Amino acid sequence: MNYPRTSIYNNKWIAWGLILLSSCVSLPHDQQTENLLCPPSLETSANNSFKSSLFVEGEWPETNWWEIFEAHDLNALIAEALQQNPSLQGIERRIDYAKQLATINKARLFPLIFFDANETWEYLSHNGLYRALNPTVPINPNLIDLTLSFTYEFDFWGKNYNLYQAALGQAKTQEAEAAQVGLIITTSVAQAYFALKTNLIREQLYEQLVQLRYDLYQLDTLLASQALASKLPPLLSREQWLEAEKLLIGIQEEIAVDKHLMNALLGKGPDSPIELDPSLIKPLKSLSLPCNLSLDLLARRPDLMAQIWRVEALAHEVGAAKADFFPSINLAAFAGVESTLYSLLFHSSSRTAGLMPAIHLPIFTAGAIRANIKAKKALFDDAVYTYNELILRSAQEVADTLVLVQSVYDQQEKQRQIVNDAQERYDLTALRQQSGLDNLLDNYNYREALIYKELEQVNLVYSQYLATIKLIKALGGGYNSPYVPLRAE
Repeated sequence: MNYPRTSIYNNKWIAWGLILLSSCVSLPHDQQTENLLCPPSLETSANNSFKSSLFVEGEWPETNWWEIFEAHDLNALIAEALQQNPSLQGIERRIDYAKQLATINKARLFPLIFFDANETWEYLSHNGLYRALNPTVPINPNLIDLTLSFTYEFDFWGKNYNLYQAALGQAKTQEAEAAQVGLIITTSVAQAYFALKTNLIREQLYEQLVQLRYDLYQLDTLLASQALASKLPPLLSREQWLEAEKLLIGIQEEIAVDKHLMNALLGKGPDSPIELDPSLIKPLKSLSLPCNLSLDLLARRPDLMAQIWRVEALAHEVGAAKADFFPSINLAAFAGVESTLYSLLFHSSSRTAGLMPAIHLPIFTAGAIRANIKAKKALFDDAVYTYNELILRSAQEVADTLVLVQSVYDQQEKQRQIVNDAQERYDLTALRQQSGLDNLLDNYNYREALIYKELEQVNLVYSQYLATIKLIKALGGGYNSPYVPLRAE
C-alpha cells in the first residue's frame, strides 16, 4: 500500500517534535544548583597552618593512609577489619541491591518480548451460549495457544530515563556511603589501637605508682613503729596507696573495654585474644596538607559525595513526576498459533496476530500529579539544605582539626621538656639521697611527680595520634570521586 509522501513527512516532524519535548520534562540545571552552597573558603586556616613547621604542603591522604604510622600490627588489624566487619559486609549488599534496582529501571527503556504457551482442557455445556452458536464444536475441546508478545512504552517525556538515572544516583549514593563506612571503620580501628597501646603504657606507670606508694607506706609504718614519726603519716600513705590501686584497676578496665571494642570492629567476639606490644611509635613529625582544601573538599569527602548523589537522584525523580502531565504512548503486539488440534497447530490457517497501540492522557486527576511533583520537589529541597548543612559542618571540622592538631603538638613539645626536667630533678635527688644530703621521702616524692609527668606525656602522645587520625578523616581518608554530578556555580 502506498502512502502519500506528505503524510510520511508529517509523521517525521511529529516524531522529532516529541523527542525534543522530552528534554523539557526535567528539572532544569539552574534550579538544581540555585540553592547549593559552594565549599566555604579554608584559605585562612590553611595559611595559618603552613606558618608552623608541623604542616607541609602536600597531597591528600592516600587510600591506605594508616601505613604512614609504619606499624605492622596496625596494618594487619585494619586489613582484617576491612574483610570481616559486619557493617562493611552489609553495605556491600545494599550497593548490590541498588545496582539491581537500576538495572530493573533501565529495562523500561527497551522493548520487552515474552513467549507464552497455554493448553486448556474444557468441558462445554450442551445448553451454553458458545455451543448454541457453534453446535459443531466438540463438547470437550482442547485449545493450544503459542504466542510471542511484544510491549514497548515510548519514553517521549523522559520519565523512564529519569527513573533510571534516579536509580543510578541511589546506587552511587550507596557506594559513597560505603566509602564513608569504610573510613569510619578504619579510623575507629586506628583510634582503638592507639588507645589500647597507650593504656598498656599507662598501666605500667600506674603499677610503678602503686609500688612506690606501697614502699612509702612501708617506710612510714617503720618510722612510726620506731617512734620516729607519728601515726598520721602511715594512715595518709596507706590512703594514697589504695588510691593508686584504684587508678590501676580503672586503667585495667579501660584496657579490657578497648579490647572488646577492637574485637567488635574486627567482627569477632569480645573475648578473642589481642596481643599488642606495650610500646608506642613516635608520632609523625610533619603532616601533609593540600593547598586546595576548598576546591577539592567535595570530591574528597565520601559523606558529601553521598549527599550530592542523593540530590542528583531526587532531581531526576522530580523530572519523572513532571512527565505524568503528558500522555503515555504504548505499543503492544502479538503473533502466534492457536488450534484445538495438535495436527493443525502449525498450519497456516492457525496463525493469529494483533497490534494494540494505546495512549493514556490524564484529563482530571484532582491535583494528584501536581501534588506529587511538589512532594518530590520538597524532598529535593530538603536534600539540598541537608547538603548545605553538611558542607558547612565539614569545613568547620577541617578548620577545628587543624587548630587541634597544632595545639596538641605544641603542648606535647612543652610536655617533653617538662618530663626531661622532672627526670633530671629526680636523678639529682637520687644522687643527693645516696650521698646522705636528702632523705628517702624526698626521693619518693620526686619519683611520684615524675610518674605523673610521664602519664601526662603519654596522654598527650595519644592525643597526637587522635588528632592526626581526625585530620585524615576530615580530609576524606583517601577517597576521591572522579565525577561530581552537581556543583554550585
